[in-house]
Amino acid sequence: MPGRAGINTYLIVLMLVCLIPILVISGYAAWRTGEAYRDTATARLAETALTIRSAIEAELESRFTVLSTFATLWTPDDRSDRLRLQASPYAGIGLTGEVQIIEFEGRRPMASASEQVLAIARLSFDRQAPVVSNLVLGSRLSDHRIHLAIPSAAESGERERVFVLSLSPSQLIRTLQYGRERVSGILIAVADGNGRILARSRDAENAVGLKAPDWDKLQAISGSSGSFEAMTTEGQSTVMVFQRIEMTPGWTAVVAEPLEVFNARWHTPLVGLLLGSVLATVLATVVAIHIGQMIRRPVQALAARSLAIARSEGRGDTPPEALPQSTIREFEVARVSFEAAEAARRTLERRLRTAANAGALVFWRWSKAGDLLSLEGWETLTGRADSEALGTAWIDQVHPDDRDRVMTAIGQKKEGRLDYFDIEFRLRVANGRWLWVRDRGGPVLDDAGQVIEWAGVLEDIDARKQDEAKIAHMATHDALTGLGNRVLLHERLQLAAAAAGRGVTSALLALDLDLFKQVNDTLGHPAGDEVLRQVARRLSGCVREVDLVARIGGDEFAILQHGAAQPAAARTLAERLIAAVCAPYDVHGQSIVIGISVGVALITSGTHGADDHMWRADKALYRAKALGRGRIAVFGEDILGGPQDG
Repeated sequence: MPGRAGINTYLIVLMLVCLIPILVISGYAAWRTGEAYRDTATARLAETALTIRSAIEAELESRFTVLSTFATLWTPDDRSDRLRLQASPYAGIGLTGEVQIIEFEGRRPMASASEQVLAIARLSFDRQAPVVSNLVLGSRLSDHRIHLAIPSAAESGERERVFVLSLSPSQLIRTLQYGRERVSGILIAVADGNGRILARSRDAENAVGLKAPDWDKLQAISGSSGSFEAMTTEGQSTVMVFQRIEMTPGWTAVVAEPLEVFNARWHTPLVGLLLGSVLATVLATVVAIHIGQMIRRPVQALAARSLAIARSEGRGDTPPEALPQSTIREFEVARVSFEAAEAARRTLERRLRTAANAGALVFWRWSKAGDLLSLEGWETLTGRADSEALGTAWIDQVHPDDRDRVMTAIGQKKEGRLDYFDIEFRLRVANGRWLWVRDRGGPVLDDAGQVIEWAGVLEDIDARKQDEAKIAHMATHDALTGLGNRVLLHERLQLAAAAAGRGVTSALLALDLDLFKQVNDTLGHPAGDEVLRQVARRLSGCVREVDLVARIGGDEFAILQHGAAQPAAARTLAERLIAAVCAPYDVHGQSIVIGISVGVALITSGTHGADDHMWRADKALYRAKALGRGRIAVFGEDILGGPQDG
C-alpha cells in the first residue's frame, strides 16, 4: 500500500530500539524470573503444608470412625460413663484415650464432667455432628488435651448421648512426630483456633501450648491458605505458608523456612539470567533482521489471501486463488493449514445450518421495535397460518398464566434493557395441548454495532419441564405412600407458625403405629409396606383438603391441622384417627390389627419455629406411648383417651 513501510524498515527500527533499552529489559526479565523462582519456593512449602493438612484431616476422620464404632458397641449395660480404653473391653477396636458418655435429657447434659467436656458435648448435640475442640491446657505437657465429640442416635425410650474422646495432642497428631529428623531446615507446626501450638516438628516439648508468634498476621489473611513473613518462638525470621484444616475450629497447619534460606533459592540465578538476557537480546536482533528478509514475500502472500477471504464475507463463496508455494517449510505448512481451515469453515457453516434446522421448532425475526416480521414452522407447530402470528398476534397462543411475563420481557427488550432474549413459557399447539417452549434469540447488528433486528428460535423443552416437575414432587413426597415427607412438613410448619402470629391457630399431630414391628417380623416387609399404604389412605380420609398428612420415617406419620379451633379440633381428629387405624387390615388374605398413639402440639402463637413444634409433638407422642397403646397426649396437658389392647 502507498505510504506504508515494509517489513525490512520495521525490523531495522526494532533493532535500533532494542539496543537502547536492552539493559532495562534484561533487568526486568531477570526480576520476573526471580519472582518465578520465589513462587516455586513458596509452592514447595505450600505442597508440604497441604500434605500435613491432609494427613491431619485423615487422622481426625479415622478417630471419628473408630469413635463411632465404639459408640455402636457400647451399651448402657456397661454402667460407666467414663472409660480408659487402654484397659477396657473396647481396646481391640484401635481407639486410645479416655471416652466420656454424656447423656442428655431434652437439651440438658445429665453427667458430671469438666466444663470443657460438657461444652463440646453440648455443641456436638446441638449440631448433631462430630466436633473437635481447641487445645485444653493442663498444668503439664502431658496434661494437655484435645476433645473429639460425636452424637449417637438413641433407641426408643432412651436418652440421647454424646461420646467425647479426650486424648493428648501427641496421640492425635502423629504426622509431625519426626523424632530428631530435620526436613531440610523446614519447621512444621500445627496451631489450634486460638493460636496455641498443638504440635511442632522441632522442640515440641517446650512449644506445645504456647501462643504462636505473629498469630494475628495469619488471622488477618482471608481464605483457607496463604503465606506471610513471621517470627518463630525462637525469634527467627521465616517465610510461613499455612493451610487451614477442615473439620476443626480453625486449626492451621504451618510450614516455615528461614528467610535467608528461602531468599537464597531465587537470588542465585539472577546474575546468570541478566548476562544471558543481554547476550540473547543481541543475538535475537541480528537473527531477526536476517529472518525478516526471508519471510517478507510469504507474509505478503498470506496478507493478500486474508484480504481475499475477508471480501468473500464468509458466505461460502468460491475461494480466492491458492497461495503460492514457499521454500520455507513453516510457511508451506501455514499455506496448507490456511487453505484447510478455510475449507473446514465452509463445512462448519453447513453443519451449523443443518443442526439449527433440526433442533428448532420455529425460526423467527423481530423488528427492532419488537414486532414479529417473519417466522418458519409456526403453522406446523400450532396449526395456524404464519400470517396470523405477525406483529404481536402470536402472543394470543401463550398460556394466560405466562402471558404477562412474556409481555414484560418484550417490553424490556423494546426499552433496550435486554442484551439477549431468553424466556420459557407454555404455548398452545396444533393438538390443543399446552407445550413448554423456550424462546431465545439476540440482536442482529450492523457494522457500526447498531441493532438492525432480532432473530431467534422456539425450542421444545416440554420433556425437561415434566422431568423437573417429577423431581420436585419426589423431593417433597414419600415414595412408598405418596404422602408428603419431612421436607414438605417442615415447610408447611413454618407457614403455620407464621400464620399463628396473625391469630390463625393450627395443630401438629405426631403419630406412631403400635404393633407394626410384629407385622414386619411375622409377615415380612412386603406385607408391612402394604399396611403402611393402607394406613396412609385411612389417615388421608380423616382429614380435610387443607390439612397435610406426611410420613416422616418408618411407621411414623404426622398431620398438620390448619386453621381449626384448638384444642378441641385436634382432640376430635386424634380420636377419629385412632378409630380408623385400629380397624382390621386385609393383607394377602391375612387379617392384621395394629394400633396408633398420638402426640399433639398446638400452634397458637408465632413465638416458636417449626423445629420447636416438631419437638413438642414428639414429646407428647413419647408421653402417650409410655402410658400404653392407643393413647392421646397434648403437649402441656393431661393424657386423653383410655388404654386399648391389641
